[in-house]
Amino acid sequence: MKLRWIFTLMVVFIAVFSVQMGIFITRQVGESGLKACIMLYWVFDVIVGYTLVRAIWRITAQAYLSRKWNKRFGSMKHDKLTKTLNYKYRSLETEILVVQDEAFVALALGLFKPKIIISTYVLERFSDKEVKAILLHEWHHCCNRDNVKLFLVTLLTEAFGYWPIMKPIFRYYETLTELLADRFVMTRMGTELHLAKVLLKLSKWGKIQPAVAVHFAASAMNYRMMQVLEPDQTVKVKIALLRPLLASISILLLLMLSGDA
Repeated sequence: MKLRWIFTLMVVFIAVFSVQMGIFITRQVGESGLKACIMLYWVFDVIVGYTLVRAIWRITAQAYLSRKWNKRFGSMKHDKLTKTLNYKYRSLETEILVVQDEAFVALALGLFKPKIIISTYVLERFSDKEVKAILLHEWHHCCNRDNVKLFLVTLLTEAFGYWPIMKPIFRYYETLTELLADRFVMTRMGTELHLAKVLLKLSKWGKIQPAVAVHFAASAMNYRMMQVLEPDQTVKVKIALLRPLLASISILLLLMLSGDA
């Protein structure tokens, strides 16, 4: 429910901003002189141009990275372990790809048909129960379509980055997504013990080597540790929302007043 409200808040700000910008430009162009029209058109073109360029860049970058990592992971595939793991966890009905790598890699890859990527390093360093906890975490991302949702949130955040409220909302959304995946693991396994062991090992190792191990290893570690230590308590994620929210509302109000002037 929180994630839906956060995404809705983001979309509402963008929609209201777009409508008000259109009203503002339409009224000012109709009532002002040529010089004012040129200035307003220039400002509007800069904003629209920036938004489109950032959106196109993010979509292009996503397509390039998806193709790059699919190709790379495909070349690193460990056939025997991949078959073994897919048979063992066939009830998940999600493709698992084991890659030969001497670094921690555990993530859900793909937007529309996500699959779980896990490295031989993980299988060697973690127990069967711990590996199961990692796979269930990534499986939750796959089933919940978190890759698509996070891509859309990232796209909006980068395209409308001039809104102060966007980045805090993105960080909050990303953190809650990780906490929900961990909560699913604890519920499914009936204990927080195995997930806690995984998080403890990762925290001791420090920064994870590969930049692609986004979902499991990279974010919200402090909050995730708090959740496994106190599973009966609701983790309160701190978010510096007040100032960005007031700043964004102020911009909207100024735009509305300008449009009505």
